[in-house]
Amino acid sequence: MTDYSLTADLHTHTNFSDGAYSVEEVVAKVAAAGITTLSITDHDTVEGLHRAVTICREYSVDLIPGIEITTALGNVQLHILGYFIDFSDANFQRQLTALREGRLKRAQRIITKLNKIKIPINLDRVVERAGEKKSIGRPHIADLLVLEGYANNYQEAFDKYLGIGRPAYERNHPFSPDSAINMISTAGGLSFLAHPSHYISEGVLMKLIKSGLNGIEVIHPSHSEHEMDKWRKLASNNSLLISGGSDFHGGKRSDEDNLGKFFVRVDVVNTMKKKLNIAA
Repeated sequence: MTDYSLTADLHTHTNFSDGAYSVEEVVAKVAAAGITTLSITDHDTVEGLHRAVTICREYSVDLIPGIEITTALGNVQLHILGYFIDFSDANFQRQLTALREGRLKRAQRIITKLNKIKIPINLDRVVERAGEKKSIGRPHIADLLVLEGYANNYQEAFDKYLGIGRPAYERNHPFSPDSAINMISTAGGLSFLAHPSHYISEGVLMKLIKSGLNGIEVIHPSHSEHEMDKWRKLASNNSLLISGGSDFHGGKRSDEDNLGKFFVRVDVVNTMKKKLNIAA
């Protein structure tokens, strides 16, 4: 019998990508919020998962190895979540290394544009600020812009310089959602479209389904109740799985309240396991 008191947050980030907190801190916060199953889904890296295995065991939290892969379909950026991946798979690791190298090159292009508008920051400073983080992104550049006094806060850094259409915006590496879906599948995992209400039409969803997409992230802080109902119905009509979570980052995102508020029940996780023939 399903225990409906058991809850899962299947979308969180640590400071191995653009989260504010360490693996230890994220797991502690999740456990304190009453979450019993966790997936850490850092952007284009699984480096935090090695530590998470031990920390989750200490907190009696079940860990689902996860990732969030950044992709592009034409001019639209899509994020693909992967669950139950074999994160030690050598080929999977090689592909992630290439993705992170692409992120680093994008960061340098952004910095070059900032330099052209008389903002003299450099990549070494960004990497230094990122510390142990392995997957460099725009949030790390935004943090440095605030620190150096070129923006008053994180959001202003994006609004003035880093957001789409702003002077220093650069598209991410041209990695296709088809490639991400195949990459996750080859590593033994399930692929889900993250927060679809951000960017997607039903036509795009149909293309992803043909590529092997397994599910949709229905529960997300950016989704209204109406949107959650819409995506839940689309998932059901197309025989897709569902997922959900807080998309927790912490720090300047001011999203601490989302922990324990945006989640799915453990029966959702059990359905995923059944799909992969994993014992629930």
